[in-house]
Formats: sequence, structure tokens, C-alpha cells
Amino acid sequence: MHITIYKGIAFIEGIYPEAKPIEPIEVSIGGFLSQSQLKTLNDVKDLMVDKARQMGANAIVDFSYGQKSPSFLGSIFNLDDVNWYGRGIGVNLLTHTYQTLVDGNSD
Repeated sequence: MHITIYKGIAFIEGIYPEAKPIEPIEVSIGGFLSQSQLKTLNDVKDLMVDKARQMGANAIVDFSYGQKSPSFLGSIFNLDDVNWYGRGIGVNLLTHTYQTLVDGNSD
């Protein structure tokens, strides 16, 4: 299970047994004239951090991300050639559990 801390939110690529689910989070960057090919994973995480904070979550479990091609119509017109997405579940971890993850991911 890969765990990173980004802007105070724990991103966990997998399910964490002690997590208390709040609600799913899904973001995407792309679309007509968005220049999403210039975006990075950090841009996806920035959007997810904002959503997690709005719901009072301190972590995102079952985190996945990637790039997908535009629609068939978009490809015909040479529109944006990459769209980023990120998804997961906003959760609350117990303070001790969260702090242990933060301490374990410190440089």
C-alpha cells in the first residue's frame, strides 16, 4: 500500500481498515481548450485536497489517478490529447493513526 502526504492530506492507494468513510471524491482536468496536457499529478491532487478539506476529511483512500484520451470527436478535431483524472474516498483517520502516517512519510 503506497501512502503519501500532500498538503496535509494522506493519499492512500488502497483501503485503510481504520478509515471512516465520508464520501467519494472524483476530479478531472481536461476538456475543450483546457491545455490539460500541461497539468501534472499535483494539479489533480490540489483539486482533491480542496474537496477533502471541504468535507472535513484528513485522508483519501482507494486513491487512483491517471490520464485518459479524449472522446472520439475530440480526437478528430485534435483537441486536448490528454485528460487527467483522480478518484478516491474522503475519509477520517483517527488522530493517532493520521500522525503515524505523517511521521512515517517525513523526509
